[in-house]
Formats: sequence, structure tokens, C-alpha cells
Amino acid sequence: MGNSLFGTLDGKGGWLPYAVMWLRIAFGAHCLLSGFNYFVGMVPLPPIELSPSAAFIGQLEAVGLYQFIKVVEVAVGLSLISNRFVPLALVLEMPTTMSIFYLNTFVDGAPRQLYTGPRELFYNLVLIAAYWAYFRPLLTTSAQWSPIWRGALSIEGRNPVTNDEQGRVFP
Repeated sequence: MGNSLFGTLDGKGGWLPYAVMWLRIAFGAHCLLSGFNYFVGMVPLPPIELSPSAAFIGQLEAVGLYQFIKVVEVAVGLSLISNRFVPLALVLEMPTTMSIFYLNTFVDGAPRQLYTGPRELFYNLVLIAAYWAYFRPLLTTSAQWSPIWRGALSIEGRNPVTNDEQGRVFP
């Protein structure tokens, strides 16, 4: 087996698994701290009133969506740190990631935000790339109907992702 920059060709060794683990834990710790900090106030935040996005954040809080987002961030953080349901956690965090990136980069533009928005997007996208095998089936161009009550099998009795035959399923 030959070596490459990312380890051996069979996927073992090298520094890349450690880098992915570090990114997963760092992103998880960031999400966990961000979520808990809203409820507990461990780390002082910059005054939101000075930000152009203050009215948007205020409306999210008024309807209860901001609190829900923070609960999701805590769940995502715990999931990423414990290495459980990582692909699901990354998908759940992506809408928040995109909002943070957009608001921090294009709306607010303060020096701190110009770093935190792109960093959040970088962490999420790199981790999605690292767990790509779990996301690739989502890009199926013509998906077959295969509901959970049929064991996620098509009418022909096949797993539509792997095309393994499981036996005919009757409606």
C-alpha cells in the first residue's frame, strides 16, 4: 500500500482523520457554547442593539424561533461532540449556519462577525464533505417512492439506494 498526503491509500493512518475529528469537536463545542450561552449567559456577547440585524434577531425572539434555534444548537453540539448522528446534526445546523454566514458577512460586517460567519460555514461544509457518503444519496435525480412502512423498499422490493433485492413488496 502506498502513502498519500492524507494517509495510506486504503484510508488508514495519516493526519486527516484527526483533522476531521478536531473540526467535528470544535464545531460541536462552538454550537454547544452558543446554545447554552443564550440560556445561561456564560460568555458576554457584543451588544446586538448596535447591529443592523438586531431587528431580525428581535423578531425571531418575539415569536420563539430564536429560542428553538438555540435548543437545536445545543442538540447539534452534543451530537457532534459525542459522534452520534453526525450527518443529521450537520443537516439540522445548516440553515442556522447559512443565516449566521449571511448576517455576519453581508449585513453586519463588524470585524468579529467577518470571521465568525465564514468560519461557521467552513466548519459545516468541510464536515459535510468528510461525511459525504451519507449525503450522496440525497442527490438522486429521480428518486423512487419507498416509504418507511414498506421497510424503505420500492414496489419491486429493492432498496432504491443500494439496489439490493429484498423480495417483492405488495401495496
